[in-house]
Amino acid sequence: MEAHGLSKKQLEKVFKFEGFGNKSGPYWFLGIEEGGGSLEQLRIRARRFKPVEDLHSAEKIGFGMDRYVPTWRTMSRLVMAMKGNRDWRDNSKAQEYQTTELGRTDGETFLTELMPLPCPNTREWPYASICPTRAEYNAMVRPGRIMWLRSEIDSFKPSFVICYGKGNWPVHKEIFHPVDFNPEFNSQVLVGKRGGTTILLLRFLSPDLVGLELIDQIANRYGKK
Repeated sequence: MEAHGLSKKQLEKVFKFEGFGNKSGPYWFLGIEEGGGSLEQLRIRARRFKPVEDLHSAEKIGFGMDRYVPTWRTMSRLVMAMKGNRDWRDNSKAQEYQTTELGRTDGETFLTELMPLPCPNTREWPYASICPTRAEYNAMVRPGRIMWLRSEIDSFKPSFVICYGKGNWPVHKEIFHPVDFNPEFNSQVLVGKRGGTTILLLRFLSPDLVGLELIDQIANRYGKK
């Protein structure tokens, strides 16, 4: 047992955490890493999380689904719009979708990350007792994670993989190599195809930066008519 309080088996478990929701669902969301993060959260995850969890399991690490999470709210709006749900602009309806449908293990969405450990932001590194620096963590974990994501997407064949964070576009492209991506909607989105999967690379997934107009444009072009 190390200073971080996690056994080798528990460390393997948190490094292999896959995400929230249903991998067989048609809508996958891919970010760089979850927000939050602490050794205590990892210890709880190691004890209580399965490789794929229901997003309501977030309650196990100290927060509930009723809180306002901007990224989750935008995900909810985008899926609703792409499904042709006319209420996607309604805040209360988007919150209802987030609370009852987003990231559910029997649902239509899967929320995953390039890197498995949650972190407050890219400038902080709360896991020095596990891996001395973020750079070493990236070098150790990222290549295998890219291969895992590529394999899972090819196996489950979601209709859409929606990647977000322009700074992450180079590594997102690496996951889907040799897919060619083309700019759309005034270069706010890059779009590629891999088999039957449409890949959307969004600059952001924040309601302050992804306006309703862009969601509407994406839904009109790629959603259900």
